[in-house]
Amino acid sequence: MGPRLRQAGRSSFLPAGRAEHPNARNAMRTAYRPVLLCALLAQASAGLAQNSAPAPSVAQPSPAGPSQPRDPLLDLPPLEHNRVTLMGGIVVNMDEVMNRMTFRPFGATQKLEVHFDTRTHFYLDGKPVAQRNIQQGQRVYLDTMLNQNKVFAKTIWLRTSAENGIARGQVLRFDRAKQSLTVRDELSSQAVKFRLAKETEIRKGGGPGSPRDLVPKALVELDFGAQRDLRAVTVVASPGSAYIFSGRIAYVDLSQKLISVDNRSDGQKYDVSVEAIRASTLRQIHVGDQVTLSAEFAGDRYRARRIDLGPARNP
Repeated sequence: MGPRLRQAGRSSFLPAGRAEHPNARNAMRTAYRPVLLCALLAQASAGLAQNSAPAPSVAQPSPAGPSQPRDPLLDLPPLEHNRVTLMGGIVVNMDEVMNRMTFRPFGATQKLEVHFDTRTHFYLDGKPVAQRNIQQGQRVYLDTMLNQNKVFAKTIWLRTSAENGIARGQVLRFDRAKQSLTVRDELSSQAVKFRLAKETEIRKGGGPGSPRDLVPKALVELDFGAQRDLRAVTVVASPGSAYIFSGRIAYVDLSQKLISVDNRSDGQKYDVSVEAIRASTLRQIHVGDQVTLSAEFAGDRYRARRIDLGPARNP
């Protein structure tokens, strides 16, 4: 869709809930234990459950055997008992060398750098898997905590299917006869087919829209159900339509004739081509300046037609 048409505050596919957690007590059913020892283990498990989000059980060494001392040179230190927070979102990028990922939470515009290591547990539909199962563009849930001022994932949950979700992308085609809408997903760049129903709500420009607005290259936001049946379609931008952006300049690349504006009216960031703007005007533009831009959406990018320097005004 071109260079970052818009940094959406929504992600591609949002599962309705996290993966089912296996019962933590199943791991202790492998052998008989004295009654007193079972009671102590149950009390310890209940105390931990009050301080962290529920997670699948991981088989523990038998209490009857000798404890294994930690090697200070080879073993990582145990994690602190900090508060655990559950977050769902999309894996934007994976760095397996540095054991970290770029993660975009559902409903947020900002991205997070999340760290993991051998202490992190990975689950696919509730079953333990290896780290290599995580790929860019996947929908995941994270049990996160602060570890030395870094966001650390104690548990990473993957799902193979979504019950419902929210997507953003660009219309490739709309089949009126079959009421089928094919959209190129903004994050994965894959073509995804959705189905319109009689109750599907179509919106455009803050008001009601119609199927006639679902033209190729239009930017849309989708709210869909389990079978990719559309509950709502919002047309964000249509080819040839004019838009006004007003706010602070966040980025300038005159070699590419591109600037990025933090639009004040909706809090989103837009990349705008300034090829049509005079060079004398462009030389006055700097990061941090307040501007108002009149632009046209050309299907692959926003193209500025006029730039007014000075205090930002409401569009």
